[in-house]
Amino acid sequence: MTENARGRSRRSALAAVALAAFAVLLVAGLRFGDRQPHHPAPAAVSSAAERAAAPVASRSAPRAAPTAAPTARPSTAATRPPHDHVPQSAPTRFRIEGPAFGITARVCGMAYVRPLDPPGDQRHTVCWVRHDFGVAPGSAAPGTTYVLGHAWAEAPLVLNRLSETAMRQAARVRPVRDNGIPIRAVTVLDGYRLTLWTGTGRLIYRVYRAFAVPKQQAGQVPQLMDESVRNRVVLITCGELNGVDYDDNVVAYARLQSSRALNRR
Repeated sequence: MTENARGRSRRSALAAVALAAFAVLLVAGLRFGDRQPHHPAPAAVSSAAERAAAPVASRSAPRAAPTAAPTARPSTAATRPPHDHVPQSAPTRFRIEGPAFGITARVCGMAYVRPLDPPGDQRHTVCWVRHDFGVAPGSAAPGTTYVLGHAWAEAPLVLNRLSETAMRQAARVRPVRDNGIPIRAVTVLDGYRLTLWTGTGRLIYRVYRAFAVPKQQAGQVPQLMDESVRNRVVLITCGELNGVDYDDNVVAYARLQSSRALNRR
């Protein structure tokens, strides 16, 4: 064998060894991944599902792959609403207002009992869920506050005008599937201002999404049931329009915009 042939033989052997080593590392990596399965569902969604009478889907958007740390720290002004510090406290007064209507109401507390049925005066009062589902509102609330009020075709109840405005649009649009649930988008409520007054201050939210959903399936909408969404209010009522009660709930999500402490005017 010539010197050139021996060199080629040694290089071929080294290449084969390197390829085998790479294959071993690749297989080991796949086995490591199998031992640590991905669980995308937030814990709060799962806990809500366990309490719900009907099963709640727990699928959520996949987590983004880890990335390198940013070179500059993001501005806190871009991630936090401008506010005074308002400790979490029970809401006592409610208002939602926009181009089509303005509604002011007292606020009572209610228990988390399915189906959710706000008690008391149904013409001038909405209720918030005090325990076991969501949190009390505040300027740094660690989760979602759930507020409910009645709407009914046969009487002018507290959230009739909101329901009628929403259903007037929802009745004309085609439903789309959200995790298999038929949802009819309601964009006419976008930007409405929702205010909660508490014993510690005033909290102002803006509606950023609203929709109509069949009542029997509302508890299966993961984003609605996700109690872990910070500084959010979820407002829920029944669907009614033109003397007809629909088998739908109207749901609106609102995020905190600003807050003012009680000692500020």
